[in-house]
Amino acid sequence: MAGAVFFPGVTIEREVFIPMGDGVSLCADIYRPAERGTKLPILLMRLPYGRDIASTVAYRHPSWYALQGYIVVIQEVRGCGRSGGQFYPFRSEYTDGKDTIDWCVRSIPENNGRVGMYGFSYQG
Repeated sequence: MAGAVFFPGVTIEREVFIPMGDGVSLCADIYRPAERGTKLPILLMRLPYGRDIASTVAYRHPSWYALQGYIVVIQEVRGCGRSGGQFYPFRSEYTDGKDTIDWCVRSIPENNGRVGMYGFSYQG
C-alpha cells in the first residue's frame, strides 16, 4: 500500500519498518503532502496504542498536519502493533526515539533536517 492516496493532497506509506541499533525494527506510517519539491520538517509521534489511532481524539489526523507542510511519522513503540521486540513501558524510549529520529533525517529525502515530536501522555 506504499504511496497510496489516503486523504486528498496527502500520500501515506504504511508499515515502514525502521531498524533500531539493536536490530529490532519498529513499524511506522509516513504521511506526506502529495506535492513534493520543498524540503519539509518532520513531526514524529511514537505510541503504544496503534498507528491508526494517532491520538486523533485530542489532535488532528496526521493528514491534516501533512497538508500544513509537514512529513508526519506515526510509529508504534517496541513490542506494540507490528513493531518488533518486547513492550516494557519507557525502557527503550530514549534509544529507540533517537534511532528513529536519526533514521528519519537520513532516510526521508524530502526532510529539511528538523524533527519535532508531538503527543501527550505516553507519547509525551
